[in-house]
Amino acid sequence: MISIITGRRGIGKTTYVLKMIEEIRTNGNKSSGIITPAIYDEDSNKVGFYALDLTNGDQWELGRSDKDLNGHSYGPFSFSERGFIRANEILKCALTKGSEDVFLDEIGPMELIRGYGFYPVLSLITSFNKDRDLYLVIRPELIKKFTNIFLPGKEYKVVEITNENRDSF
Repeated sequence: MISIITGRRGIGKTTYVLKMIEEIRTNGNKSSGIITPAIYDEDSNKVGFYALDLTNGDQWELGRSDKDLNGHSYGPFSFSERGFIRANEILKCALTKGSEDVFLDEIGPMELIRGYGFYPVLSLITSFNKDRDLYLVIRPELIKKFTNIFLPGKEYKVVEITNENRDSF
């Protein structure tokens, strides 16, 4: 099953997904993919995010607003070209060869408007194995565009994270 996890900015989508992964692992199931938790400065301002490889816990900077990461930029963020190459290789393996649940956080305008970021692996979603679960974090305003391009005729469910449900799943 493909699940799209969505909600307004800052509602806790990534935190929700991390709790979900913890629950999945507690039940003895495996998960793979990439999650992108926020990086905050000493004043609790979001200054970027890092990539977290779910298979081994490795992490690296992916986007920053307070320094140049020598890749593309979008809005206030500079992105790491090497970081996305590494993340996309991990996602490619997870989407095509794995046997576990797969997570991808987050598909945003950089992918769907600019064709950068996680865009190179999105076409693999169309042939994803139905025996596994795929969880995609997508901004609400981009769901229709994403599903029209990558999930035409496919079944999926949308889970909207709100203040009321963000601590349960």
